[in-house]
Amino acid sequence: MKFTNENGQENSLKRSATLPGYEVTLAEDTVIDSAVNNPFFKGINILQLPKKLKGFRDNPDLKTLLEPQALHTGIKLELAEDEFALFEPNLDLVTNKRLQNVNRAFENGQEVVPQFVNFGLKKVSLKLGMVVGTIIIIPTK
Repeated sequence: MKFTNENGQENSLKRSATLPGYEVTLAEDTVIDSAVNNPFFKGINILQLPKKLKGFRDNPDLKTLLEPQALHTGIKLELAEDEFALFEPNLDLVTNKRLQNVNRAFENGQEVVPQFVNFGLKKVSLKLGMVVGTIIIIPTK
């Protein structure tokens, strides 16, 4: 098991204090917009609702309503044949910021790019170097 960056250089990750794995930090500042900030909901009034619902399926804003936001970590996995990685999100992101993780399992050669959907009422700003979760290496045998 080894962690590398986009350039193929070996990257060392800090051991997690809470789980048996390694801390995953952000490689860039990221803002995850709330689903309620979708343009579909701007300026809706009850009297206009029947008009809005006519083109409901064709509305491009609704098609992106629950689209997950990818978080760039800059970590690429180099695992043995009989290993995979499980991403466990930081509890603060899930409970306090109302983010829901979409993808958890990563395999050999994949970049660790956790994806989240914001179910809160406000935008969530995540800063460079912030710990977003823990990667746990699990043998398959």
